Amino acid sequence: MHPLLGVNILDLGSGGGFPGIPLAVVSPKKNVFLVERNERKAAFLLNCINRLGLSKAIVINKNSEDLLPDSFPRPLEVITRAFGSPLKAIFASKKLLEEPGASLKMMKTLPFVGAEDIPKSYQINKIENIETKGKDKQHILVTIVHKKKCTR
Repeated sequence: MHPLLGVNILDLGSGGGFPGIPLAVVSPKKNVFLVERNERKAAFLLNCINRLGLSKAIVINKNSEDLLPDSFPRPLEVITRAFGSPLKAIFASKKLLEEPGASLKMMKTLPFVGAEDIPKSYQINKIENIETKGKDKQHILVTIVHKKKCTR
């Protein structure tokens, strides 16, 4: 999945660190921000990045709604794996997604559920297949952008 991503990645609701930590390992030149509101999980993430020597990975122990766009380099790609519905992810990262060049990239399985709930001010910009080994479900990467900020 890492070739599908830019250099500034925000892993929303990082939890146990997937996919943020593996991305930081295989792409050490990319800026990876691991956002986790749960203090214990954030402490675990901090311990992991320190032990692995991931100098470009940063743990942020905050609610995503409290993040300010000026705190991050641009363009920023917000990624999620198990955060929830597209609507929930958009709501949680709305301030960030309204910035020029920002996008939300969600790892999902087919059939993609929740597209009908995406607010009218957002659009699905791209759906890409993610190659996985030994999985019975087809995984996809869905890119959602704010319509006014779309950079196609």
